[in-house]
Amino acid sequence: MMSSSSKPARKWPIWARRWLRRLGWAGAGLLVLVLLLLGTFELVVRARAYPVGDLAPHADSQRLRDARGGLLREAVSGQGTRAAWVPLSDMSPLVIDATIAVEDARFFSHDGIDRIGVLRATVDALRHGRAVSGASTLTMQLVRLVHPHARSLAGKLGEMVDARRLERAVSKRTILEQYLNRAPYGAGTVGVEAASQRFFGKPSRHLSLAEAALLAGLPKAPTDLNPLLHPAAARARQRVVLARLLRTGKLTRAARDSALAEPLRYVSAPPLTAPHFTDYVLSLRPPPGELATTLDPALQADAERLLAEHVRALAPSGVTNAAAVILDNASCGILAMVGSADYHEPSSGAVNGAVARRQPGSALKPFTYALAFEAGATPASVVADIETRYGDPEGTLFSPQNYSKDFLGPVLMGDALGMSLNVPALRVANRVGPDALLERLHRFGFASLDQPAAHYGLGLTLGNGEVTLLELAQGYAALARTGVACRATPFAAVAAATAAGARPTTTPRVLPAEIAYLISDVLSDEGLRSAAFGPANALLLGFPVAVKTGTSSNFRDNWAIGYTQRYTVAVWSGDFGGHSMNHLAGASGAGPLFHRLMTRTVARDPAHLGPRPFDAPAGIVEVSVCALSGQRPGPSCPHTRSVHVTRDHAPSEPCPWHRELAIDRRNGLLAGPRCPARFVDHRVFAALPASYSSWQRDHDFESPPTRESPLCPSTGVIPGALVITYPRPGEVFLIEPGYDRRTQTLGLTAEVDPPLPEVTWHLDGRPLAAARWPYDATWQLAPGAHTLELIAAGKRSDPISFEVR
Repeated sequence: MMSSSSKPARKWPIWARRWLRRLGWAGAGLLVLVLLLLGTFELVVRARAYPVGDLAPHADSQRLRDARGGLLREAVSGQGTRAAWVPLSDMSPLVIDATIAVEDARFFSHDGIDRIGVLRATVDALRHGRAVSGASTLTMQLVRLVHPHARSLAGKLGEMVDARRLERAVSKRTILEQYLNRAPYGAGTVGVEAASQRFFGKPSRHLSLAEAALLAGLPKAPTDLNPLLHPAAARARQRVVLARLLRTGKLTRAARDSALAEPLRYVSAPPLTAPHFTDYVLSLRPPPGELATTLDPALQADAERLLAEHVRALAPSGVTNAAAVILDNASCGILAMVGSADYHEPSSGAVNGAVARRQPGSALKPFTYALAFEAGATPASVVADIETRYGDPEGTLFSPQNYSKDFLGPVLMGDALGMSLNVPALRVANRVGPDALLERLHRFGFASLDQPAAHYGLGLTLGNGEVTLLELAQGYAALARTGVACRATPFAAVAAATAAGARPTTTPRVLPAEIAYLISDVLSDEGLRSAAFGPANALLLGFPVAVKTGTSSNFRDNWAIGYTQRYTVAVWSGDFGGHSMNHLAGASGAGPLFHRLMTRTVARDPAHLGPRPFDAPAGIVEVSVCALSGQRPGPSCPHTRSVHVTRDHAPSEPCPWHRELAIDRRNGLLAGPRCPARFVDHRVFAALPASYSSWQRDHDFESPPTRESPLCPSTGVIPGALVITYPRPGEVFLIEPGYDRRTQTLGLTAEVDPPLPEVTWHLDGRPLAAARWPYDATWQLAPGAHTLELIAAGKRSDPISFEVR
C-alpha cells in the first residue's frame, strides 16, 4: 500500500518525448552518415596508390665552376628557377625542426590530415564567418606542389585524399625531404639548399639557428617575405618561427634570444664571370647540377683585360672587337675564352667571336701543305711562285697574287708556308685537290665548312670558307699533339679523360707524327717570320712557338694562331659588322695580342722553365740542300741550308740547276774549249726550267747563255755543221697545272756554221717550223718523249731527245 506522502513520477509531455526520440534518431542517422562518409573516404584513399614515380627529384639548376672550384655562373633550371636537390641527411636539423614547428607541429603524429587542425580551422571559420587559419599539413602542401589542386572544397578534399595516399606510400622522412626540396623560398629559388646558397652563400647543412628560422618561414609567402627586398617582413616571420620552436620545446629561451640578436648577412648575386665561356658551355646542354669546367680563372681574367686593351689600342686602325681562345694541348681543355671586348656592350657585346664563323685567310695553309708532305713532298720541295692563271681559258680566269704583289720564282715549300705566299699555296692545293683537303679539314674538326668541295675550290686554302676561332684553335692543337685530333672541351671530366688517353675512339690520329712535326718546324722558324713580317714583328717571342697568321679579303679579319708543345693560343681581331680595317694584316692586327697572351700563358706553370723545341720523331732527318733547287748541293751551288725532311723522302739527286760555265768575256756567250784562257771567265748560272722564263725576264734573273761564241766555238761545231744548243739532251720539262697551255712554250736555239739562208726544225720526224737567222723557233709544250732535229741544205743535226711531263 503506497504511503500517503509519496508522489507519482513526473512524466514528460508527449510532445517532448516525441522530440527526444526524433533527436535520437537524427543523431544516430548523422553518426551513420559520418561513418559512411569516413568509410567512403577511406575506400577512395585505398582505391588507388599514390604515383610515387612523380616524386623523382626535379632537375637542378646548373652551377658552372672553374678549374679551382669557384662559381662561374648558376643557370636556372628548365622551370626558370634555381634549384639544388639534396638528401635530408645533408640538411641542417635546425632547418628541419624549424619547418615542422611553423608549418606542421603534429607532422609525426598524423596520417597526412591533421584532424585537430581541421576542427580548429572549422570552428574559427564559423566564429568569424570566414577562413582565418589553415589546416594544411606538410604532406598536403607537398601534394599541392607535385600536383596542384583547384582552390575549392573539392580541390581541398582531393588534397586530403592524395595526402593520405602519400602517407601510405612513403615514409615521413621522404615527405620531409620532398617538401624541403620543392618548396619555393623566393628570389627564384626552389628548395632549401638553393635558398641557402642564394641568400647566405653556404650549403644548408651549415645554417645557423637564425638563418634556418628565417628560411623556414619563407614558403608561406616567398615574394612578400623575400629578405633581399623585404627584410623587415622576413625578420618578423623569423620571430614567429622561433616562437613556435620555443613553444614546441625545440629550443631554449637563451637560444631563441641569441638567434634574435644574430645579424643576418645576405650575399649579393655573384657577378657574371667569363660570360662568353659560360654561354658556350650552356649551349652544349650539359646535365643539371654541379659542373666542373676547365677554365683557369686567373688566365681568363688576364685574357679579358689584355683583349680590351688591345682593342682600345687598335681602334684608330678600325679594330672594334677581338676574341681569344686558349687550350691545354694535352687535355684539349679550354683554359680561357673571350668572345668580345665587352660582353655588356649593348649592340654586339654578347656575340661570341670565338664561335662565330669568319673567313680565316691564310690560316688554313698549314693543313694544305701537310697533305702535300704526306703525299711525298717535303719542306725542301720546290714550288713555283710565278704568275699563274686558273680557270677555263675560254671563260673567267683567276690570277692570284701574294700580299707583296710580287713573285719570288722558285721557292722551297717550307719557305712558301713560312712566308705565307698565296701563289705557291694554290699550286699545292691544286696538287692535293680540294676534295682531299676538305675531307682532312673535317677530320681536324672544321665542322663549319659544310659545303661541298666544289663550292670552295682551290680558294679553300686561302680561306674563302668560314670557320670559327675555336675550330682553328683545336686544329692547330692537333698539330701540337703530333697529329692526334683535338676536340676542344670546357668540361673538366672530358679533358681529364683526354689527357689520360681514355678517349682513343674520339681522338683519332689525323696526321702522321712526322708530318705534324714538319709543319711545326716550319711555323716555328723565326727567320722565315722575319723575312715575311720584318725583324721587329710581334710574332717573335724568343722561345719555340709555331705561329701562323691570316687576313681575310679586304682586311675584314685578322688572325694569329700558334702553339707550343703544351698550349695553343688563337686570336681574332676585326669588326663584327664586317667593316674593313685600315690595311691591317694578321701580324699587326692580331699579332700583338697573340704575343701577350702566349707569353702570359706559358708563364702559368709554377715551375716554368720556358717552352722546349718540338721533339722530332724517329723518321725525321736533317739534310743540307741547295737553297734554290731543294736538292743535294752540287759543287756549284752558291747557297745551302739545313732542312728537316722525312727520311723516306730526303733529296737524293744533286742540284740540277746550278752549273759552272765557261763564258767568252768578249760577248757573254758560251766559250768553247779552243778559247784562249785570257778570254774565258768561269761563272755559275742557275738554269731554271722553261716555266720560269717570264719570271726571269721580269725580275732580271740572269739566265745562262744558250749559244756558243762564234769567236771560239766548241770542237763539235765545224764549218757546215748544224748544232742544236737548246734544249739539251735528256732534259725534262713540266707543264704547269692551272696555267694556260698556250702560254707554256719551249724556245729552240741552234748554231749554224756557216750561216745558211734557212733551216727547218723537225719534231718527232715531222717538220715543225722554218727559221732564218738566228734560227730560233718556239714550240708549245705537249706531254711525252720527243726527238728534235735541225735540217738544212741536205745536212742534218744530231737528234736531241727530251721529255715533257
